[in-house]
Amino acid sequence: MSLPPELRLLCFQLSATPTTDLPRIVPNLQRYVLRCQKPLSTLPLSTPKADASAASVLVHKLKTQLSSLINGRNPEGRFAAAVLIKSVIEVGGWEVLRGAESWVRGLLSTLAKPDPDVTKELCIITLTKIYSMTHQYPTLIREITTPTLPGFVTSCLTLISSSKLPSLTETIFRSFSTLLPHHTTIYRPFATQIRNVTRPYLAPTVSESLLVPLSLQESARRLAVLVHQTAAKNGGGEEWGKAFRAIVKATHNTADHVFRAIIEDWESVAGYVPAQIDVNMALGGGGQTEDDFPGWTGIVSGTDRLTGLIQTMNSYLLYEASVSVCVPLGGVMDVITRMLSIAAPSESSASLGGVRLHPGVDRDERDGLWSGMPQIHVATLALVNTLAERMPESLVTIAPILLEQLAWLFPLGSTTPEFRTAFYPAVADLLSRAGRSFNKLQVGKLGNVIRACCKDILPQETERNSFTPGETLGKKPYVNGSSNQNADTFSQQNGGLVVEFGQSDLRVSATQLLPLFLSHLLQQHLDISMRSLIERTAILSGHKDAMVASILNPFVGRNGKALASILPHLTRQYGNDAEVEMLLRPRMPMIPSVGRQHLDLDADIQVDAVSYYDSEDIIVDEKNDFSLEGQHEQERPASHPSTSGVDFAPQVQAPSYRNTMAASDVFTTAVPTISIPQIAVADSSFARVISEPSMEAKGQEDIAMDLRGPESSDDESVHLTMELDTDSESE
Repeated sequence: MSLPPELRLLCFQLSATPTTDLPRIVPNLQRYVLRCQKPLSTLPLSTPKADASAASVLVHKLKTQLSSLINGRNPEGRFAAAVLIKSVIEVGGWEVLRGAESWVRGLLSTLAKPDPDVTKELCIITLTKIYSMTHQYPTLIREITTPTLPGFVTSCLTLISSSKLPSLTETIFRSFSTLLPHHTTIYRPFATQIRNVTRPYLAPTVSESLLVPLSLQESARRLAVLVHQTAAKNGGGEEWGKAFRAIVKATHNTADHVFRAIIEDWESVAGYVPAQIDVNMALGGGGQTEDDFPGWTGIVSGTDRLTGLIQTMNSYLLYEASVSVCVPLGGVMDVITRMLSIAAPSESSASLGGVRLHPGVDRDERDGLWSGMPQIHVATLALVNTLAERMPESLVTIAPILLEQLAWLFPLGSTTPEFRTAFYPAVADLLSRAGRSFNKLQVGKLGNVIRACCKDILPQETERNSFTPGETLGKKPYVNGSSNQNADTFSQQNGGLVVEFGQSDLRVSATQLLPLFLSHLLQQHLDISMRSLIERTAILSGHKDAMVASILNPFVGRNGKALASILPHLTRQYGNDAEVEMLLRPRMPMIPSVGRQHLDLDADIQVDAVSYYDSEDIIVDEKNDFSLEGQHEQERPASHPSTSGVDFAPQVQAPSYRNTMAASDVFTTAVPTISIPQIAVADSSFARVISEPSMEAKGQEDIAMDLRGPESSDDESVHLTMELDTDSESE
């Protein structure tokens, strides 16, 4: 095994480069490490002696250099060491990991030094990687993880309290979320501290001095959900339920203060009694006890806190639990119903059941409430989506209630794109789980949703502004003979349209919902105008799934006539698609060709299996029987012989479907329908011969039917059998 030159170059640059310049060349050094996997991960005994000696010397030199850097005095060296140690351990695997105890202690000591926060973040990431890689090695857990992990947790909790950098706090939360499920016993003494440090980040408000990014909120909520796994003696389910009920109660308590500007008609089904709030007091809440959320003041902060609490409930349902838990579905439905029962009043609020305003609350607070309701609705709709994903069986029972609530809310809150983006997935979950159970009245309430969904899918057309920047108010219009005329003004005054295409989140959610109106609703409950609108939208937007759903679920009007299929439009746009090919040419059972199968009954009778694709002409011979001319016949008579007293109609000839395809192509070709016209017969005796075949012909027909078997007898297609003329054969 030849040593890679990057290993020598790596050791040389670490020793030759000044420590203060190492952060500048760290990307190059890390790239060299990635190319040294073989010498770092291979045991010395498995390589030749010469190469093993040189490799072991260089690897030992590299490890010594990294140990010197992580334990040195320069912060630049500790920064470079934190990055390179992680890369070396990832590349080397167990061979390097088993000797990483000194590095772990050096990284832990760096967390207590006054280094920049970015260096401490790198140390936390490197330590998390080392602890994660020791999961599959019990010996390394006993030697490295168990002695050092408590010190790591203590140092991280201290950094959260002292540092105000959001990225460092987020890194610590993500590290805890990764390590806690594997080391619950070590994290158990720190469970209370973890709950206390995560609480300010679960539902932050604008009244707090700390700015909390959305990613930090998500990491804090995930860690808060996972803390229940530290409970002793399988008490994780009880801890989870206790924490979840506390969040539900905090949500209702906050809503009592935030919704004091209106008179609610909501009633709890889980036994919660709203508190009486004094409207003469300043609006605020929280901060009552040590276990409570931080205090807030003002309607804007109240809506932020209420939104964050609903999102925290969503996290409890979204993230995994260590044991089986009991979800208080009644409490969850209380929160959903209460949040969706309040909407900003509009001109048509009287007919839609508008809210009643409290006369003791000023207008500014009401305006702040209406401004914050869209974000509360979006968080509640996300909770509905999570509930549908995690508990689909329970959603079926409450689907009619949710549909009624969503149909009432949509006209009042559909003005914002964020609301519609969250609303469409909630309706899609209801339709996919319980759409077939909705009656005609419930389906009719989705009319506004269908119209808005189709409008959001189609490309937006915006009129060009006819007022140009060069024009001024009061300017005289153009008169003939005036030379001061801008050509662009004339083109813009023509009222042209600018079509804007885009794949925004709103259009994606509407696109996913559109096919469900056709596939998961009973089409007899859908109005014909809605059906036409959905199909027109699917065609104009090129929505293949919606067009396929329309074809597979045909619409029949009240007069019994079916609406025209949009299969031609689907074929024109997606002619080469496999699904469209199956709709156009459905697979048929194999039909053997002529001459492929010969069954001998007697020396005088032979029956050939007939294929539709090999048949050409069906004629009536002079023995008054149906016979078939196959492709193996060499000559064909120009006309049929005439019989005295019998006036034949012109020769009956079926359409020719002869193809030069292979036998395997039969599966992709539709079976044609052969229609045999009636034969005009003048002689009544000859008519009796045709209508009443002889006993011999009946016997031969029965024998042919037996040979075809039960499968061919059940086939609804036309079967043609050849009755042989025994007299002509004998001649």
